[in-house]
Amino acid sequence: MPELDSIQTINALVDYIAQTHGSREIFVWRDRETRRSVSYIHFAQETRALAAALENIVPPDRNIAILGENSYQWLLCWFAVICAGRTAVPLDPQLPAAEMTVLLQKSDAALLLCSEGFADYLPEFQHIICMRDIPALMKPYTSTANWPCEPKPKTTASIVFTSGTTGQPKGVILSHRNFLSDALSGCRCMDLEHHVMLSVLPFYHTLSLTPGMLAQLPGGSTICICKGIKHLLKDLEVFQPEYTVVVPLMAEGMYQRIWETARKQKKEKLLRFLLSFSDTMLRLGIDLRRQLFKSVLAAFGGKLEWMLSGGAPISEECVSGFLRFGIEVLPAYGVTECAPGVALNRRGACKGQSVGQLLDCNEVKAVDGELLVRGDNVSDGYYRDEAATSEAFTGGWHKTGDLGYIDEDGYLYITGRKKNLIILSNGENVSPEYLEQKLLAIPLVQEALVYELDGEIAAELFLDEVVPDAASQLESALLALNRQLPVYQRITRTVLRDTEFPKTTTKKIKRK
Repeated sequence: MPELDSIQTINALVDYIAQTHGSREIFVWRDRETRRSVSYIHFAQETRALAAALENIVPPDRNIAILGENSYQWLLCWFAVICAGRTAVPLDPQLPAAEMTVLLQKSDAALLLCSEGFADYLPEFQHIICMRDIPALMKPYTSTANWPCEPKPKTTASIVFTSGTTGQPKGVILSHRNFLSDALSGCRCMDLEHHVMLSVLPFYHTLSLTPGMLAQLPGGSTICICKGIKHLLKDLEVFQPEYTVVVPLMAEGMYQRIWETARKQKKEKLLRFLLSFSDTMLRLGIDLRRQLFKSVLAAFGGKLEWMLSGGAPISEECVSGFLRFGIEVLPAYGVTECAPGVALNRRGACKGQSVGQLLDCNEVKAVDGELLVRGDNVSDGYYRDEAATSEAFTGGWHKTGDLGYIDEDGYLYITGRKKNLIILSNGENVSPEYLEQKLLAIPLVQEALVYELDGEIAAELFLDEVVPDAASQLESALLALNRQLPVYQRITRTVLRDTEFPKTTTKKIKRK
């Protein structure tokens, strides 16, 4: 799709997909049990109409916040705000009202577009339009043929707040160019033409917006909207997608479900035998996975071929385990400041614990082990926060805070977080994330957090509550793990939790 290189704004993208894919379905969703959909051309018409309406409500250079669960109306608002030359500020609907109020103030939002459930959630904020009223709002503009204005590539499209696992959220400034360079780079290395995908991650997250949304549109994919993780299995069954974008928690939960179902049906031994037989046939060049595991794949709709996983490290057991059933899980790496994709594994070329090869829109270098990223996808900084911007950006490079390296084949590896690095009294540096991945490979460990405690390496763990006598089993598993580690990396203290760790709404453990 060489003509895509000329697309510089999201307005131009909407025009392109309407002209190219016309009556093809762009979004599909469930309204209770009724299937609803909208075509590419109708979506473009509604985006123009709502953009024209917003231009007459909100002055130029003002910001508009969007709040609600995943829905077609949410997406329509996001595209229309940006195409009207305004800045969209997506908010996390799981945040307490007090935190949302702070973010509305920090972002200088002049208007809030929200779903019905949030219409009375923020009584102190006066400028609210409920999404249910949007059809009436844009009705006078339904015949609008042109955009109310033409944003530039460097115009700010969205301010996206980071999840704040170790501190206060910062508003990342992302332009039309940032989003599009990242999305189109993904198009160039993935086959995304005329397929069906399920969008399950919350739309306020850039992993959902860019690889899970913008990258799908040029090729004419049909995007099935899932309201949230609790609807995941039902929507997989109903929509039968070929691929989806997930965070590791989702993929690992789906993988565990395969084995839980096998145990409940007393078919675990049969499943292990079939896997062994399938592996043998694969070595002979015969692929029987879709036939042998038809009932397993049916639980995910029957047509699922691959999943892009980002947002956090994923276990090698999950990646290799799904592959044995015929589903590729492709680990990727990104940060919000890079809109967010930096690297991803390609189908048929996934490599070990790597997060893949670099996207062609950016370059990466390591300085003292820390990864720095430069490219058209990289943000200019944080909204009205010069101190944080100068700390995280230098000479066009974004300092990710992640530790890692690139191997001789061009694959990127993440080894930990610079801020989390444990520096021992003997001068040795230990990455807690590296040890956490080792601990999570122990089947009875559900969650793990590693940190320094009184000069020792401590592991705080939440164990599988179903496993009988888990604590005593853990002792032998830790002994075995420590034997494999250098002396300075060995875990010498453990703390067992009765409850799960507190997490951000994107399911990352809050380290502090």
